[in-house]
Amino acid sequence: MEPRARVLLVEDEPENQLVVGLILRTEGFEVIGTEEGGAAAGMARAERPDVILLDVMMPEVNGFQVLERLRADPETASIPVILLTALAQRRDVELAIEAGVAGYITKPFEPEDLIRRITSVLESRSTGSTGGRA
Repeated sequence: MEPRARVLLVEDEPENQLVVGLILRTEGFEVIGTEEGGAAAGMARAERPDVILLDVMMPEVNGFQVLERLRADPETASIPVILLTALAQRRDVELAIEAGVAGYITKPFEPEDLIRRITSVLESRSTGSTGGRA
């Protein structure tokens, strides 16, 4: 069976990567993962995921820095990014929206909410709609 979509999961916590990966695989997504923000842009360029789930708080290179690198590269600029983060302050959400994310999910989250957001972003992309609501 063909996977629903390819998801690049950028999450520095191995347990979170395992749990989110399991949720996604159970729903039929192909998951590519990295625990290093510094490797994310290169992986996105090489793997061409349909959507990127990106943690914000990571050592060395944080999620906003990864997003900046993705948007600066014509090869990855149009890949939708959903931030998956414990940051829930209004200013964090505003910064994410200003940076052009397709979604913003705060941890902890319900698996159904994650799948619904990814599906919505993928549907928007396939119909040519620009950007989703965070």
